Amino acid sequence: MEHLLNKITHPIICAQCETDLLAGKSDARNLQEMMVLDVGFTEQGLQIWCRRHDINICHIDFAGHQLKADFRCLEKRPKES
Repeated sequence: MEHLLNKITHPIICAQCETDLLAGKSDARNLQEMMVLDVGFTEQGLQIWCRRHDINICHIDFAGHQLKADFRCLEKRPKES
């Protein structure tokens, strides 16, 4: 189940959001607060879309291959006090 935890080592970002943030065009403290992304499947694969700038960030073409996907959600248990 370890693969269902957040193990992102190289985040995919919107370059325009990064530029706006660095230029002080937002009151966001970081890119995670700044970016508003849609992620979903397309006819060819998977797309990441920036809603703030209405642009494609990344499209991954599966080239007709059907990949394994795990949509289970792990929730952290509250720590006992």
